[in-house]
Amino acid sequence: MTEQDLIAYLEAATLPETLRLDRATTQLDVKEAVKRNIEQMTSDVKDGNAKHRLTRIWYALENPYNGPEIPRF
Repeated sequence: MTEQDLIAYLEAATLPETLRLDRATTQLDVKEAVKRNIEQMTSDVKDGNAKHRLTRIWYALENPYNGPEIPRF
């Protein structure tokens, strides 16, 4: 997925308030995180971290995590 496709998808998607990315990670304030990462990705082309974070959010939207939670001791 190209950067333009990723941006178009996330701007058109209905984003939840929080999103479970994987067993150990929950993204809080998804709308603000997407906005911040899009700005960072477009301002610094060589930095791949923002694209990686946006790709993880996209994947979690398409494939919601439904596995076990981390046990609390």
